Amino acid sequence: MTLEINREGTVMTCGGPWPRDRFAPTVLLENDIAIDLVADAKALSELIAEQKRLMFAKAEAFEVAVMAAYNANKKRKTPGRFTACSLDERFKVELSVSDFRRVNADIMAAQALMSEVLDDLTEGSNDDVRLLLTDAFVPDARTGRINTDRLQKVRRLRLSHPRWPDVCEAIANSIKVASSRSYLRFYERESDDHDWVPVVLQFSAL
Repeated sequence: MTLEINREGTVMTCGGPWPRDRFAPTVLLENDIAIDLVADAKALSELIAEQKRLMFAKAEAFEVAVMAAYNANKKRKTPGRFTACSLDERFKVELSVSDFRRVNADIMAAQALMSEVLDDLTEGSNDDVRLLLTDAFVPDARTGRINTDRLQKVRRLRLSHPRWPDVCEAIANSIKVASSRSYLRFYERESDDHDWVPVVLQFSAL
């Protein structure tokens, strides 16, 4: 591909339009390539967005069809999790859903109950246990949010204290699903004895 330098007309600058012949050829090339490539990227972005919408619409229609085959009612507004595979085991699509969780004001009660339990169980000899449990309530330095995964791990512990069930209940009540995001992933392979290869959709990986 050969780029041609257009020196006719005007070019938009921060100070308004200026005659193109006032600028060096390489300056004009830089200006034009920036505008041209950004326009191409925007067009591609719009195309991908539309294609994504159509793909999720197909996933939704697939779920509706499966439900209808069993006379089941579909109550969700968005497609659920599923894996669909071709009969020759060469093409596969997976739809997954990730929930993004946050904590509400109940976390204050959970933390107070946790301190009460630790005061009874850790009398100077088990500082590591106290640090492990209280660390779950410390906000992340980068995001400023409490890590809900760490809280879930605390709930799986079994401590012999009469108020421990109250701690677990308060933690459970404090964790709420803030939003959900659906992901479609695509795979193919040469035959059923080969490994699955992802279909690459990331621009920088192509």
